[in-house]
Amino acid sequence: MAGRMLKFIRGKGQQPSAERQKLQNELFAFRKTVQHGFPHRASALAWDPLLRLSAIGTATGALKVYGRPGVELYGQHTNPDAAVTQIHFIPGTGRLISLCDDNSLHLWEINEKSLVELKNHAFEGKNKKISALCMESSGKNLLLGTEGGNIYTLDANTFTMNEDVIYQDVVMQNCPEDFKVNPGAVESICEHPKAPTRILIGYNRGLVVLWDRQSATPTHTFVSNQQLESLCWNDEGEHFTSSHNDGSFVTWEVAGAASDRPLKEPVTPYGPYPCKAITKILNRTSVDGEEVTIYAGGMPRASYSDKYTVTVQQGEKHVAFDFTSRVIDFFTTTPVPPDGAPLQEERPLTPASLQLQSVNQVAAALVVLVEEELVVIDLCDAKWRPLKLPYLVSIHASAVTTAYLVDNVADTVYDNIVAAGEKQIEDVYSDSPWPISGGEVESADAAERQILLTGHEDGSVRFWDVSAVVMTPLYKYTTSHLFSGEEIGENNDSQNDEEEWPPFRRVGTFDPYSDDPRLAVKRVILCPLSGMLTIGGAAGHIVIASLKNCPTTAEVKSISVNIVSDRDGFVWKGHDQLTLRSGALTFSQGYQASAVAQVSPPAAITALAAHWEWGVVCAGTAHGLALLDALAPAALLHKCTLNPHDHSGAGDTPISRRKSFKKSLRESFRRLRKGRSQRRQTTAASPTSPTQPAKKVAEKIAENEAEVVKPIERAVEARSTDDAFGSMVRCLYFARTFLISTQHSVPTLWAGTNNGTVYAFTINVPSANKRKDEPLTCQLAKEIQLKHRAPVISITVLDGASVPLPDPLEVERGVAPLPEGGTHRVLIVSEEQFKVFTLPSLKPHNKYKLTAHEGARVRRTAFAWFECASGGERHREWCLLCLTNLGDCLLLAADLRRQLNAAAVRKEDINGISSLCFSKRGEALYLHSSSELQRITLSATKVTRAQCHVLLSPWAVALKSAAEEAPLTNGEHKEESADAVHDVTAASADITVDSVRDHTQQPSTDLPNELNINLQNSQVNTSSMVVKTTTRTTVNENSADGAATTTTTTTTSNSTSENILEHSREEGVITRIETGTVTVPAGTDPKLILEMFDRQRSPLTVPVPPAATAAAPTES
Repeated sequence: MAGRMLKFIRGKGQQPSAERQKLQNELFAFRKTVQHGFPHRASALAWDPLLRLSAIGTATGALKVYGRPGVELYGQHTNPDAAVTQIHFIPGTGRLISLCDDNSLHLWEINEKSLVELKNHAFEGKNKKISALCMESSGKNLLLGTEGGNIYTLDANTFTMNEDVIYQDVVMQNCPEDFKVNPGAVESICEHPKAPTRILIGYNRGLVVLWDRQSATPTHTFVSNQQLESLCWNDEGEHFTSSHNDGSFVTWEVAGAASDRPLKEPVTPYGPYPCKAITKILNRTSVDGEEVTIYAGGMPRASYSDKYTVTVQQGEKHVAFDFTSRVIDFFTTTPVPPDGAPLQEERPLTPASLQLQSVNQVAAALVVLVEEELVVIDLCDAKWRPLKLPYLVSIHASAVTTAYLVDNVADTVYDNIVAAGEKQIEDVYSDSPWPISGGEVESADAAERQILLTGHEDGSVRFWDVSAVVMTPLYKYTTSHLFSGEEIGENNDSQNDEEEWPPFRRVGTFDPYSDDPRLAVKRVILCPLSGMLTIGGAAGHIVIASLKNCPTTAEVKSISVNIVSDRDGFVWKGHDQLTLRSGALTFSQGYQASAVAQVSPPAAITALAAHWEWGVVCAGTAHGLALLDALAPAALLHKCTLNPHDHSGAGDTPISRRKSFKKSLRESFRRLRKGRSQRRQTTAASPTSPTQPAKKVAEKIAENEAEVVKPIERAVEARSTDDAFGSMVRCLYFARTFLISTQHSVPTLWAGTNNGTVYAFTINVPSANKRKDEPLTCQLAKEIQLKHRAPVISITVLDGASVPLPDPLEVERGVAPLPEGGTHRVLIVSEEQFKVFTLPSLKPHNKYKLTAHEGARVRRTAFAWFECASGGERHREWCLLCLTNLGDCLLLAADLRRQLNAAAVRKEDINGISSLCFSKRGEALYLHSSSELQRITLSATKVTRAQCHVLLSPWAVALKSAAEEAPLTNGEHKEESADAVHDVTAASADITVDSVRDHTQQPSTDLPNELNINLQNSQVNTSSMVVKTTTRTTVNENSADGAATTTTTTTTSNSTSENILEHSREEGVITRIETGTVTVPAGTDPKLILEMFDRQRSPLTVPVPPAATAAAPTES
């Protein structure tokens, strides 16, 4: 017994020392940092013309503010199910108000570096459903139009309702009789540009009233016979334009006497046949002084009802910009000032003064938000070309099918990719500066080059610079032009035809449709030092491309490999392979294909590896693997991994053809019966069974003692040997190691399959001067079969210091040192465990059973190095990163001891887990949604976060400090640390000291107010504690000054109780005991709790000495 216990303790290992724990804290830390790409399900847009910031809201309650590249601020509404429907900036103040579809308003503030929710206000009642918003240009009030027809006023500072209400009944007094019954919901509210006390009120049925707020009377009434969609003033306020649901817009004059006649006849730009609604219209002035009309919609219903358009008209120029997804909103911006966003000396109080300071009505650029992308049109450009997006780029322009993260890209490779990308977009985009130019970027440290490659459904590979906060598109490589076929063709739409009406012009990059699903990119790898690109596709094709600085014309060499050539009875029932174009092909500057290999059967590529020091490429499919000489080019070796008796063709369909439904049912019932019988046997042999003699019970306990001291392990069943996908190659790996003997290292190829088989091949690579003359040879050297037949996820050879061997060309180019001497080991990671074998003997060295201990399965692994300054010296160590099917990220040291476990991805997010890719510095990227990448880090020192702030004008700073005390964030008076600024898991609160004060100013009732304050966390569920606060106030009525003594104590408890108010009168002393409960996040400062409680208490007055006949005194 003692021996077994000692063995278990040794196997368990010692707990880390204090020094090691300190080092772990300096090396490892998990946090979510920035987000790249386009917000998922965008639903609202706003623009601050003074600070030059833009805000985007989403259907999942996210709020994002953007300025110049590098300025990004994130917020999250507490209700993720409430979509953001409207956003309005309070110009120049750094504040904005959002409206959600649950009829709640939220006040947000940019506290220089963070976006914090200060207050919220919810409206209840059917008639109070908000249908229109208008922020006063003074920024003091927000006008709320409702479906009931009334207009309410919300104080933007205190976020409380004013008594100033514009009732529909009052407005209707001077209206035509047919509108008095029901004019409909308030559709639009617009301030007069010169006189902000006059507002336009547009009702759904077509009635428009010009209302004077000072005299509370209507001055003009305008009647349209079409349903109203939107309203817009012109620059001077002499006339306005209304757009309607029949595709028309009407201009009305208000400068003269009261008139209900339009200035011009209704214009239906795309009539005369029935048209769709014009949902929004803007009248602007161009930089040349001409009138510009911009509107969304209005297309003919019969012909173009499926089009999403924004039309721009200026004089003779007329373009209908055609988008591939629904238009959400749009705004125009002014020319970009030299310093990005100038500060204003005085606060603008009218729309006209706002225009003078921001030149708001001069349209230099048009910013359009559609569901799947952002498009900016340069209205100063003669051709109205779009601007290149520095951020918010749609990574899902074609659906993402794979991703690959490359670290330490050589400068020459990076520069050539950038040059090729610039050549691609020559004359496509305008050169004007980016109009959303607010905020300041504090530091732009030039980090090492990091490129993300995304493979797409249309056969393209996109290159992105992800070295910093901004994800910049660099280059796009397309493989479809290499192949011919009926489905594959160039887009020959004559969309710029001169005679076409409406004058459509396709803009944006979002195009979710693929010509041929076989083109989809399944695997992609880039050599960061040589720049060689290798792509594996869905039709079993491998494209090898090199980076060139000039256009060329050449013939692409073809390689064919039949993986199942030794299986005579094999029948492939899947799709055909792609047809390579014959003859010489013309390639532009950038990546140019040198060879295309086609494996047969043409199943999708499941694994890919390349070693450009040796010039070899290996690809795996569901049937086996093929090794290629990329320099010759020629096929070197193929290995079929199919079961010898399997002639079905695994990989041709997602369901195995040879497993019948009947057989599957039979096997399921057998497993059920087997499980039941085992349970019955266990119950019968239970030591607590009364039928067993005591002696047998004692013997049974003695036999089970060994199991008591063992760590609890889940029973992991061995997998079936006839699994339909057991032959699939899951991972490939090249390494120079000691596979045959301990004296000489040889080039090797390792392959792991879905049924737990590992093949190790030796490759004979001639010396560099004979490389092109002598052929490469390859042969199978060793084969390993894992006991549980779990899929092999990755294979890595470690040197004598337990560090992964350098990548190809790294030693040759001086990027990495030579591997340490000593015994090499190979780490084989299956779905269920990590196992290390010594080389060349392949004896087991150590292992870590993940599935047995924790019930999770491995999904992805990578090695990364972590560095910190410990004790004045730089300390670096390599660790194994692992992502599980539960979305957890594990960090294991070289000896497989766990260093960190973090819940990184939601376990329900299957796409996020399958798309995650690690970097060599301990960071990772994964698809947070179909259009957005989330960046995380497991390193305490390598953190990519936005270092930015927003400068406010002195009047805005004074307004902010006078109106608000410091906001409460997580219940503490503190500035958010830079680390948490853009961490989406950072907490933000929805309560301030002001909101407590507002709460205390409510009319008192007979019952004392209960103080129950919930500091809600936006995304993180923090544990909370209930604090019971008891305040004892004693007033001595005999004292001349009525001095009061207050004693306050706090205790924490797990249950809340009702508030208690006690009065007693003894010997001239009044004592009041108040007890309140406050629910706050755990760890909140007690002083803050007392401060909030003190604000709740009503003052205790000193009573007047009672007369002889007076009743007992009462408290105020």
